Amino acid sequence: MRLKFLKSVLLSIVIILFSTYFTYSQNSVVGTVYDQTDGTPLPHVMIFVNDDPNPELTDMNGNFDIKVKCDSCKLKFHYNVYHEVEEEVFFTAKQKVVKMKVEMVQEAQLMDGIEIMAKKIDNDPVTATSSIMKISPKSSENMNVTDAPAMLNKVGGVAVIDNEPQIRGGSGFSSGMGSRVLILLDNMPLLRPDAGRPMWSFIPMENVKEIEVYKGAASVVYGSSALTGAINVLTNYPSLKPTTKITLHAGIYDSPSSSYKKSWGDVPPLKWGVSFMHSRIIKKNFDLVLGAEYFSDQGYIGPEYPISYAKSNEGQFENRARVNFGTRYRFAKVRGLNVSLNGNFMYSENAQSFFWYDSDTNMYRSYKGSLSVFKDFSFYVDPTIAYAAPDGSYYTLRNRITYSNNKEKTGLQDASSIMVYDEFQYTKSFKKLGVSLCTGIMNNYSSSYGVVFNGDNNSTEPAMMSADNFAPYAQLEWKTLKNKNLTIVFGVRHEFYLINNEFFYKTIHRGGINYQIPASFTSFRASFGQGFRYPSIGEKYISVMIGKYGFYPNTELVPEDSWNAELGIAQPFRVGAFKGIFDVAGYYQHYNNFIEFAFGTWGNHGNFLEDMGFKYFNTGKAAISGVDVSLMGEGNLSPNVFFRFTASYTYSHPVTKMGKDRKNYYLQDSINNYFNTSSDTSQLILKYRIQHTAKLDLEFTFWKKLSLNVAASYYSAMKNVDKMFFDFDAKNENLGYQQQTLVNSMGDLPFEGYANYVEKHKKGSFILDLGISYNILKDLKVSFVVKNVLNNEYTLRPMHVEAPRNFNIQISYGL
Repeated sequence: MRLKFLKSVLLSIVIILFSTYFTYSQNSVVGTVYDQTDGTPLPHVMIFVNDDPNPELTDMNGNFDIKVKCDSCKLKFHYNVYHEVEEEVFFTAKQKVVKMKVEMVQEAQLMDGIEIMAKKIDNDPVTATSSIMKISPKSSENMNVTDAPAMLNKVGGVAVIDNEPQIRGGSGFSSGMGSRVLILLDNMPLLRPDAGRPMWSFIPMENVKEIEVYKGAASVVYGSSALTGAINVLTNYPSLKPTTKITLHAGIYDSPSSSYKKSWGDVPPLKWGVSFMHSRIIKKNFDLVLGAEYFSDQGYIGPEYPISYAKSNEGQFENRARVNFGTRYRFAKVRGLNVSLNGNFMYSENAQSFFWYDSDTNMYRSYKGSLSVFKDFSFYVDPTIAYAAPDGSYYTLRNRITYSNNKEKTGLQDASSIMVYDEFQYTKSFKKLGVSLCTGIMNNYSSSYGVVFNGDNNSTEPAMMSADNFAPYAQLEWKTLKNKNLTIVFGVRHEFYLINNEFFYKTIHRGGINYQIPASFTSFRASFGQGFRYPSIGEKYISVMIGKYGFYPNTELVPEDSWNAELGIAQPFRVGAFKGIFDVAGYYQHYNNFIEFAFGTWGNHGNFLEDMGFKYFNTGKAAISGVDVSLMGEGNLSPNVFFRFTASYTYSHPVTKMGKDRKNYYLQDSINNYFNTSSDTSQLILKYRIQHTAKLDLEFTFWKKLSLNVAASYYSAMKNVDKMFFDFDAKNENLGYQQQTLVNSMGDLPFEGYANYVEKHKKGSFILDLGISYNILKDLKVSFVVKNVLNNEYTLRPMHVEAPRNFNIQISYGL
């Protein structure tokens, strides 16, 4: 009996073991391995199961089917030049087959990912604590966009006027000196060392990955010049497949709507250019990018004399040639360590027109002596070291050396300058706490040598000016561990600034919160940030005569500071295959020692006409408030129709806070103030501000071949400018007898007819662009674009007319 019992037990054990083996043998993992970037299936990927030294392989289509004899397993996916992927799989009685989609990232792109994780600011528009907008070149590639300003003018709340970036009305016309918006290229400043002017032509548009726009004070994380925001242009590194792209474009200017105003003869001015880019990975760990551009624009602004007597390029024009390279070496023996060296070299010849000749017949001609002709050689080199440690820490040492040598035809605006930028940054994510730390130290040294910034309008001797900015900073970001729907940010920065023998310092802070409702993904954000901006060498020391007018130095100019508060809501949405986001924000920014560009009699020649010109002043307290609304989305309307759109509206209310007692004069002037220098003080609006902007951009793509594009923009007229523009307008009917006599004695002035022009265009400016493109082959595209279709005559800053209608064709070919 006992023997029978033992046999029964043994038989049961055998049955159980057999059943268990049979059950486990039915478990399997099936799936496909893809390239994360382009979705290409990856063949012959090695898959190690539970560290078995004999791997399984994917087939030619990236598929795999692995049998497993246990209730869980660890899979390790390995493929050359791709980052390894590890997955853990669990089986249940109800799920014996697990399906997987595995995406692998190329090693080169992994380093790009490290850069993203090491960012100073969360750049997700939904979860960020302040307003952020990201734009891709794909959204503009059909519209013959050849520079960054043209791309940025599609962004709500952003306007690039006469090459000066403005965000939410935070800046007015300043003749390209200083900037309250910091322009960065790959996280490092791209401003001319002496003038603080954006170097737009340096940006290799043929290799731009995306542009990030940060709205509101960003000085804590980016430093001075980020008083009202920052624009960060990011470039691409190579992917596994070598890439070559060539783009050719050409355009022609149409006659103005009033043809008698055109400044050329029978042959209209032309513009054309060509760009080239090649990128590849060499021997698995060396990245190489090469690029070049040539651009020529004969310009639509003619010389001061009739064009029938002029030769080509005697008015405003630009010719430039640029070559750039990017290299990065990833060490195989020290995983996560890479060194890179990027560079850009450019030579240009150009002429810049400051004022039109008058406000009617000759608005497309330059005022007497106001055309400046330059030859410029510039370059930058960026040696960088980055290390991603196994514990999740990231160390980055960024450096940029920028050099510019400007030669002007008369020699009175010659200047050479150099900037040396160094930054060490450390970031660490403490995943168990949900905390990310970003801290670093930065130094930015600039020097200038030349006549134009010698600080003395009565001297033609060159002078050396220098400035040095040093700053440590730190920022903490905390996200809730479970849902990650709550984000809290706090940052601090201490600025030290030395310009010649003047020393300034200030501590500034930043804080923000973002809460996202899990069910609807609606996010609410609030932020507070302080800003601090020191004046550029150009703002303090510019001293030059252009035509009859001068630019005068203000050596007593001091830094301006501000604080900014914002409340915003972002709502992502999806309708079928169509997805998008709606965003609305209200903002308020308060300034102290606000720096403004003012026209007046600042010279000491004793001659009223010779003493007129521009000068920078600290004008006291100011505030800018408003609302910023945007709606964007993209997706397939049908299997053969793709649709992308962006719509935005921004209202800005920029006012002086100096009161109406008329006793608050400019900090460095005891005669002039806001009230006796402004053309309209009724609402205390600051000078040179565009208060209303609205933009709409539509793209329809049919059968992945034919695309139609519509871009429309509206800019309201400036309510307030310098009062002297009206006081010295010979055609202004409101002038008194004595003033009229004085103006008539001065001869031709660029203000002539300005009052009538302002009255005629008081409703603002509407600009419409249309484009059509067609993919002849998979990698060959032809685009035809008409800009300013309605041929509207308009200005975005006083006494400088924008381009009339122009026709453009673009051909791009990629390998």
